[in-house]
Amino acid sequence: MIDNKVTLFVSSLSGGGAEGVCVNLANGLSDRGYDVTLLVLNLENAQLKHKVIESVNVVSLGVDRARNVFFKLRQYLAENNVKFLLVFNYELTVISVLVRATLKGHCKIIARNINTISQNTKSRDFSWWKKKMIAWFYCKADHVVNQCKAMQEDLIMHIPALEGKTSVIYNPVNKQIEDFAENTDFSSISKDNYILCVGRLEEQKAFHRAIDAFSLVIKKYPDLRLKIVGEGSLEPQLKQLATELKVSDSVDFEGFQSDIIPYYLKARMTLLTSLYEGFPNALIESITLGTPVVSVDCSSGPSEIIHIENGFLVSSKDSLTEFIQESLNYSWNYSSVSSSSLMYRNSQNLDSWISIIESHK
Repeated sequence: MIDNKVTLFVSSLSGGGAEGVCVNLANGLSDRGYDVTLLVLNLENAQLKHKVIESVNVVSLGVDRARNVFFKLRQYLAENNVKFLLVFNYELTVISVLVRATLKGHCKIIARNINTISQNTKSRDFSWWKKKMIAWFYCKADHVVNQCKAMQEDLIMHIPALEGKTSVIYNPVNKQIEDFAENTDFSSISKDNYILCVGRLEEQKAFHRAIDAFSLVIKKYPDLRLKIVGEGSLEPQLKQLATELKVSDSVDFEGFQSDIIPYYLKARMTLLTSLYEGFPNALIESITLGTPVVSVDCSSGPSEIIHIENGFLVSSKDSLTEFIQESLNYSWNYSSVSSSSLMYRNSQNLDSWISIIESHK
């Protein structure tokens, strides 16, 4: 490789799914011989920093939020003559496009579409001007990589100018989880009596559905527990709901966990209740570790992954209780569940990313 410098740009190194994928990709590209810089707004709450390998250069721009990063980003791109920028959210992509317009040198910008854009822009976090900026400038990126086919279709419908400038690369499973799975005999794993939910405690994940369904299931399975791993602003409301439904003694809020493997490994199932998804990392992580998934069929993601060997796709939230009970009673082959994740392993994912990088130099 003549020019092997690649810069990945993400908001933070907190414990979210997008941040985890960014770290995984940075490490993988570095292992393949690329000179990788991981650029972040700041290093506050950098729960994933310890997972970045030494050969990856981590740079903080020292700003508190994206809207304040324009001049710091411009200075960094100019001083370091950045030629290839891989950006990990909508707002940072728009800012990167605007910064590039003020520079003489041409920096290729590859955006990673991390969610279902039509649903994501409906959230309260997106003001009308953010929506306008995304509609006007997101299509100025040189290429957009989507996490699944449904996301790609949704993106093109929302921003038609991107047709012909997008591709699909599924999220890779976390490397630590992949390595563990490759050295584990899942047929010998004994499960503990709990259902697992993993993700940020925010509106999108709709964990209230999980607690509602659990409150009905526990009547038939009184020793069953629900473990919720993650942090977020809705934790008090979710705890209150568990209290109101009289299941608080059986619901465990575990907070953020740097090592999620034991939780997946011992769970009877992982439950996904999202209103919408981009590409659910929890789903891939769970099946890689041999644990089946019961998921509400939201607008994208789960339907491309779940089949009879690894879980149940629920067409309506009203059927959630029924399918949870069916999963509890089903005789799962945990080795087959794990094998169903092979197409999401790192080597295939990295090959796809390298193809995109090299084709845009």
